[in-house]
Amino acid sequence: MKLYEINDEILRLTDQIVIDEETGEIGCDLENICAQIDSLRMEKRSILEYLAKLVLNIRSEAAAVNAEENRLYERRTSLEKKEKRLLQILDRECGGEKTDLGVATLNYRKTTKLDVTDRDAAVMWLQDNHEDFIRYREPEISKNDVKALLNAGTAVPGCALVEERSYSLK
Repeated sequence: MKLYEINDEILRLTDQIVIDEETGEIGCDLENICAQIDSLRMEKRSILEYLAKLVLNIRSEAAAVNAEENRLYERRTSLEKKEKRLLQILDRECGGEKTDLGVATLNYRKTTKLDVTDRDAAVMWLQDNHEDFIRYREPEISKNDVKALLNAGTAVPGCALVEERSYSLK
């Protein structure tokens, strides 16, 4: 029997109790009705205990999953740091030259990033000349757009193109 059915049955049984208002006598088999209600309450308690056990079990399983997530996160970050250190060793030993390592090839390509050395000067100039290159939370320079300006030959005070190297292992 389902929990809501038990509640409905208890209500139905209590509605069967008839009391004569003049004499105060109970005109039904009260002992039988009380025995049925007690039986239903025991069944209801059993269902509630089962639900409580389910909740505790799910809570325990969720805590175990959370602990496993944390363990895996720590393991992943450790592996990522180890990968970065090993790539730095490969970069140092290959000296910037494309190298076939048998199982993989270490490739290099030139990249260019915008280095804003004097943020205030750059913001002032961009406000006067290219206001749409600035985002207004706290003034922030749109580096891709300023990089395009610099590549086109426009001098932007406080900004310079810096050539770097990046590497990848495939």
